[in-house]
Amino acid sequence: MSEQKLMNRWLVVVGTLLIIPCIGAVYAWSIYRQPLAEILAAYQGVSPDSLTIPLNFVFSLVILFFAFGAIPGGLIQDKIGPKKVTIAGGAMLGLGLILSSFATSVMHLYIFYGVLGGIGIGFAYITPLATCNKWFPDKRGTISGVAVAGMGLGTIVFSPIGQMLIESIGPLIAMRVLGVAYFVLVAIGAQWMVLPPEGYRPKGWEPTGTQKNVIHFNQKEMVSTLAFYKIWISFMVGTASGLMMIGIASPVGQQIAGLTVTEAAAIVGMLGLFNGGGRIFWGAASDKLGRTRTIAIYSLITAVVMLTFGFINSSITFAIALFTIAACFGGFMAVFPSLTADFYGTRDYGGNYGIIYLAYGFGAPLGGWIGSAFPLNQAFNIAAFCAFISFLLMLNTKRPEKKAVLTSTADTVPKL
Repeated sequence: MSEQKLMNRWLVVVGTLLIIPCIGAVYAWSIYRQPLAEILAAYQGVSPDSLTIPLNFVFSLVILFFAFGAIPGGLIQDKIGPKKVTIAGGAMLGLGLILSSFATSVMHLYIFYGVLGGIGIGFAYITPLATCNKWFPDKRGTISGVAVAGMGLGTIVFSPIGQMLIESIGPLIAMRVLGVAYFVLVAIGAQWMVLPPEGYRPKGWEPTGTQKNVIHFNQKEMVSTLAFYKIWISFMVGTASGLMMIGIASPVGQQIAGLTVTEAAAIVGMLGLFNGGGRIFWGAASDKLGRTRTIAIYSLITAVVMLTFGFINSSITFAIALFTIAACFGGFMAVFPSLTADFYGTRDYGGNYGIIYLAYGFGAPLGGWIGSAFPLNQAFNIAAFCAFISFLLMLNTKRPEKKAVLTSTADTVPKL
């Protein structure tokens, strides 16, 4: 029996929870923004306020190249395995942060933090998801939910650490320290990013007859199916809906619920808990209810709750509605990874999910645009419509079939 067969599969989860929080720490960009604005303003002889909008775009670039980076990362890991790709992703993430500390212009930050760091995040993000889905065919939704919940954990853990370092040693040294720390943690976690042996089945688990017959799709075959376009559009508009509200939560709370800045900040600060909890809850629910049914449920909830914002006038109802949106948004991030494995197999999972994850790369700016380009009531209605489109698409999305020899393995397709 090979070493891989003897490995405890829960070590993959341990490795994942070392890797994913480092990736999630990128969402703490806001802690660097003002200190870097002051430093760059001194270099360029301008006011820090004049750099606010250009520096805000750094975060948009990270998300965009995060999504694009997942595609080559997934394709490469399908060929050479997840460990090397994960380490490469951690190296790019760490190096991007370190080089950013030497920036003398916003363009340097675009290149180092946005492009290099974003691609590194994409590399290091796709590999744990692919590996977990192969080791846990019996509970893909739950494990995917736990894995992606680590993104929120990274923000919760590393934001205060980063802020403490900025205050004690300055933002530039802090970025270098954290760049090294992220690389080390990702490299350690990568040691458990190994694939299970072919035909692996968890002890005591028996797939059904349908689950034994697996059809694997490569990227070309996947994009030739109608289901792919339904999934991709559902993912894009669903995440756009949630991100629209999450992105403007604080000013909306102040405007419609009469919250103070401090009260709004306190409520927004709890979004990570509900987002992370929603990822675990909806991921586990999808193991019981089926993937498409679960997505349809939280898409409909999102649409309905989005319509209620126009009638909210108290802090309690605002918080309840906002936390519900955050939890449902977590569902989008948790269930689509396992849906991809269910529909298209895991042989080419890295490249397949990389392409599907690109929908999030378009959904994020779409949500931001909806929130900024329209009056609030119209933005709520448009976001509700986006979520309702996701609901309708998932109602009639079925697992695709192709003319191919079925492979009898434990690479299963749980009930839909």
